[in-house]
Amino acid sequence: MLLDIFPTNIWVLVALAALGSFVYGFAGFGSGLVGIPLALHFHDLRLVLGVFALLDCVSVVRILAANPRHADPFEVKRLVPACVVGLVFGSWLLTFIPVQPLMLLIGLFVMAYSLWSLRYAGALSRLTALWGVPAGFSAGITSSMFGIGGPPYVIYLTRRGLSSNALRSTMAAIGLVSIGGRALAFGVTGLLSNPAVWITCALALPASLVALSLAERLRPHVSALVSRRVIEWLLLLSGLSLVAMADVFG
Repeated sequence: MLLDIFPTNIWVLVALAALGSFVYGFAGFGSGLVGIPLALHFHDLRLVLGVFALLDCVSVVRILAANPRHADPFEVKRLVPACVVGLVFGSWLLTFIPVQPLMLLIGLFVMAYSLWSLRYAGALSRLTALWGVPAGFSAGITSSMFGIGGPPYVIYLTRRGLSSNALRSTMAAIGLVSIGGRALAFGVTGLLSNPAVWITCALALPASLVALSLAERLRPHVSALVSRRVIEWLLLLSGLSLVAMADVFG
């Protein structure tokens, strides 16, 4: 019975999950952007999404628990309620709106922003707090509809002038809502009912925690400029992923 539900090429998925955790530990988001497209060459979409959703929950709790006091309380209070509303609204939109056109538009916007940021050599101007509500709301929508909630609040928080630790912890706090809501939705729809998801997650968890720890040790030795560039490249990858998904499933 166990062999019947044990995924083939499972160690490939374990390795990619560890890679995703390393990226998440370093940048504060983006595990699925790196791991999911590669994993889909070897495994079913439902298995991959379920595994990454569970491991992302562990990663975000691990990061937030390490430095809970560094999270900016004002940004959390501003973003979290808006994100929750966006999660509910995005789930409702899925019942009647075509997903692909919206996915394409958001992907193009994220790509355009990341390319502009990479081209811009100086310090970016600071966004006002008024942008927090639409950023959180957009993050909730993109998380519930596309499984990618990071770009909206990452763009906002990286332009708020937060310290490196505050930025990372605040992103983790918002990610906890976004990723937790996504995992809850997956559970309600039955995506997490497959035993193979839990078997793979259990096998991948030790490697993912090690990768997360390595990333946390590396971050303090990397300059703020390099960290910002990594985030901008991940945003570009996020936009490309959305555009590619819109084209494939359109």
